[in-house]
Amino acid sequence: MSGTEHDQALPDPAGAVAAASSCPAPRPARPDRRPGRTIDDAARDRIGRGLRLHYAGVLALPIPDRLRTLLDDLAACSDTEASQ
Repeated sequence: MSGTEHDQALPDPAGAVAAASSCPAPRPARPDRRPGRTIDDAARDRIGRGLRLHYAGVLALPIPDRLRTLLDDLAACSDTEASQ
């Protein structure tokens, strides 16, 4: 239903337009996780290999221009913070 009055009246999700022009605030540190079962190295390797095989086609796709622009903006923000 693109282009309807309803669609045009929807607010900007999470202030994306305003946030695009400024650097995002740093995220707070994550709280410690509760102790639980750990994954051994062999299982971690199998999971990683399976995920790489499953998503190989997606990883080969070019990055969309909009996402590339956002990544470049984030890199510029992190470069600015590192030099301070």
